[in-house]
Amino acid sequence: MEPGLAGQPATTSTSPRPSRRGRASDSEAAATAALNVLGQKWVMRIIRALGERTHRFCELQDTLGGANSATLSARLKLLEDEGLVARRCVSSVPPWVEYSLTEKGSELHRALVGIDRWAVRWAARAQ
Repeated sequence: MEPGLAGQPATTSTSPRPSRRGRASDSEAAATAALNVLGQKWVMRIIRALGERTHRFCELQDTLGGANSATLSARLKLLEDEGLVARRCVSSVPPWVEYSLTEKGSELHRALVGIDRWAVRWAARAQ
């Protein structure tokens, strides 16, 4: 093998197998972590709704059509902790809180729109 830059051995275009396995495992772990959040009830519907516009809690609950308050509150807290949703307190009396997507959440929303298009075209077809 001829030396590469700075006298280092030249690398080939393929990585050693353990290195490739490590990268694949890291990628799988990231996807699994994301799907653990996205797979929870109401999460994808919340992302879709907030991708359309900012909502107050009760508006979001009505838009979703059936999420109970405790579950919706827990999901919004999870999404806020994940950096996907921003919570803005407009006033304390009366309580007025608005929820919107962060930049990270907006990027996820765009990805979900693409998945929705794919599903309409391919997944919903009779086999």
